[in-house]
Amino acid sequence: MRIHTGSAIAAAGMLMLSGCAWDIDGTAKMPNQGDAFAKALQQQYLERAKYERHEEDWISVDFFTSRAQLAAKGQPPALQMPSQRHLEKDVAEIGSGYQRLSTALAAGAAKVAPEACARSQAWFEHWMEQSEEGHQADDIAWTRAEFLKAVPDCVVAPAPKPVAQANQAGEQVWRIFFPFDKATLSNEAKTFVDRIVAAYGNQKPNAVTVTGHADASGTNQYNQALSERRANAVVKALADKGVPSTVVKEKAVGESNLPKPTADGVKEPENRQVTVTFQK
Repeated sequence: MRIHTGSAIAAAGMLMLSGCAWDIDGTAKMPNQGDAFAKALQQQYLERAKYERHEEDWISVDFFTSRAQLAAKGQPPALQMPSQRHLEKDVAEIGSGYQRLSTALAAGAAKVAPEACARSQAWFEHWMEQSEEGHQADDIAWTRAEFLKAVPDCVVAPAPKPVAQANQAGEQVWRIFFPFDKATLSNEAKTFVDRIVAAYGNQKPNAVTVTGHADASGTNQYNQALSERRANAVVKALADKGVPSTVVKEKAVGESNLPKPTADGVKEPENRQVTVTFQK
């Protein structure tokens, strides 16, 4: 929104006293110390600040530039809550948008889709800023539309469905998949463990090998530890259901021996798995 001259002078004086962050060009030159999400967020906030500079809305320029600076320092600000704005328009829809985006971010979507999540956050906050002002219907509709265009891509890809199959040696292999960077069994995976336990009771294999995997998107050391946590989660679940520990052999291979070969750094859902193999 364009602030009238008198208001702009008053806003400028207020912000100068508090230490304003209007240096958009300087902020753009700040080396980003964060991850891919922080880098994308720095750029997205700067774009919002440039737009508000054109509108001569100095308070909003300060808001977006300050947040860009935090992102550049590797401290991306949390998504602004609707309660932090005085909203009279689009209240219910903004609340729904906040719930959708905050849930995705809490689930780790920013690691999986940093660009989309950064766009979603910046456009959501710009939508709230425009809605709070409430004077320019076109700008409200524009920022809302840009948020709704970005947010569907700010998601954590669902893990593949668990599967049971035989390997080349004829052994029964059960594959349990995990979300990105997670080692906790989903409700679906827990139900699948029940199937494994029932099959164990029927087949009575001599050994059960539990092997944890991770995809190649992190460091070798991190992925090794992640695959160990995943294997531990399955071993514990089997033990809790009565599979004796004497027949269970646990191992973790990290990002080595990928079930679906990929280049280093690739996020591949099929490689985030634990295999449970029945051996006669």
